Amino acid sequence: MTASSMTITNDPNAPVAGEEHGHEEAHEEHVEYLAALNPKPSLWPIVLSMVILLVPVGALILIWGGPSLGPLGWITLIAGGILSLVPTFGWFHSIVVDKWEGHFGLAAQGRDLALGTKLFFISEIAIFASIFAYYFVARHHAIHSGEGWPLPDSPLIDQALPAIGLIILLISSATCEVAHKALAMGQRGLCKNWLLVTSLLGLGFLFIQGYEWGFLIRNEGFTASTNWFGTVFYVLTGFHGLHVITGLIMLLIVYGRLEIGHYTAKRHFSMLAASWYWHLVDVVWIFVFTFIYCFQGGGH
Repeated sequence: MTASSMTITNDPNAPVAGEEHGHEEAHEEHVEYLAALNPKPSLWPIVLSMVILLVPVGALILIWGGPSLGPLGWITLIAGGILSLVPTFGWFHSIVVDKWEGHFGLAAQGRDLALGTKLFFISEIAIFASIFAYYFVARHHAIHSGEGWPLPDSPLIDQALPAIGLIILLISSATCEVAHKALAMGQRGLCKNWLLVTSLLGLGFLFIQGYEWGFLIRNEGFTASTNWFGTVFYVLTGFHGLHVITGLIMLLIVYGRLEIGHYTAKRHFSMLAASWYWHLVDVVWIFVFTFIYCFQGGGH
């Protein structure tokens, strides 16, 4: 080997063989990471926020529109609830696709989804807390202003049916947790069976609530426009019932994904999120039963 055939350099910045190619690969991986961090924009949240606006509009028409606008209120309310299912399922589908096609590890995906779910739960709790706050303030004012409590036009609502509903929801919370634990142990069939039991219990609760509403409206003449307590009662129990329906939809989605094999014993966050949501719905009903049904007397 001659001296001319070998070049020796002392430049520390000179590229080493293969180093430039390694930098290019690292750059490509970083670009893919950023693409996963910022998925494609979705129109589903905007569409959902526009469509679901029909629900409160319909409720307001029912409360303040009078008998002549009653049918329009029901049509608007039901149409908003049904139409909101389309962007809801579309949004869920886009989230599932983003996570399955993403470049994150399971731990990173879990942190991402858990944070979003917890923030969503905080917003839900804030909505219920605002309704309860209005109820407590108005009740306090009624007691100390001479208006009286219970309000003159308000019937004494029987506690038996809501108590049965509470028991049903508590049992369903247990069955939902059993379903989650079964999936965590890899027992997919057992998980599906307990999800069906949970869903049937949720439907039973909705049947009880619907029967109670019908009884109060037909036999007692107690509606959302009777007085402010009627408004709070139907808004609070109706909003909770809407959450039960949402929980049932989430359980249905989980069941469907179990059928097509999306879950494993270690990767099933949507099942976990659905169980969290179902537990939240159950806890909210404990507060509704305690403060709305049990504190109907004239105590302070």
